[in-house]
Amino acid sequence: MAKRGYRGKHPYSDMKVAPTSHKAANTAKLTAEYNKTGVKHKYDYIKSHDGFYPQATATVTCHANNADTETIVIISTDGTSVTYTGEDDGTTEASNLFNTAGNATVTGAALATCINHASGHGGKIVASADTGVVTLTQVEPGPDGNTTITSGLTGGSKTNFTGG
Repeated sequence: MAKRGYRGKHPYSDMKVAPTSHKAANTAKLTAEYNKTGVKHKYDYIKSHDGFYPQATATVTCHANNADTETIVIISTDGTSVTYTGEDDGTTEASNLFNTAGNATVTGAALATCINHASGHGGKIVASADTGVVTLTQVEPGPDGNTTITSGLTGGSKTNFTGG
């Protein structure tokens, strides 16, 4: 007679976490508890607290008239690394080239457009620009989104992804 019971890894233990339609109560308290949790248990914590969805965010502050070929490397939660290169001749989203011939607002908007394009991070990271400051948000929650940004842009600044 066959033994009863499940053997092996649970089939749902590696599923992605999806956002829910409602907000979690006491988000500040959940965030504090989440930050105390060890890395191994962070995804379990997200799954067990309905509505809690910690996404990593970062910022890139652009400068006016960056030189051609200056680059910035951004990594998404799943490990996709994309290099975005400055170009004085305008933006070419399909080649990840963003316009650097203008003011900081133009450069930031061009970089955000490249990041959001399908040949950039294509929905893995959402970028928005406001007067030269590009705010980046990892779409997938969790600690894997806390990645490093490598910037070769002169005159600007960046913060690495945190909060995931």
